[in-house]
Amino acid sequence: MTTEASKPQPEQDKETRLFIEALEKTGQLMDVDEHQDTSQLPAHVTHVRYPDGTVKRIRFTGPGRR
Repeated sequence: MTTEASKPQPEQDKETRLFIEALEKTGQLMDVDEHQDTSQLPAHVTHVRYPDGTVKRIRFTGPGRR
């Protein structure tokens, strides 16, 4: 599953802005460029933000499937 959002803009809903801010505060969001290998990022990074502002989920956290 991919989560896509842009950098917070006035027209974005409050829930999206709060979600992105929470990711930033916890260190789960990292800014990357289009050619960066996201598989090499630290395990705590679950989302990346590209220069155009697009945010994508790159991995899940929590207990694995059984």
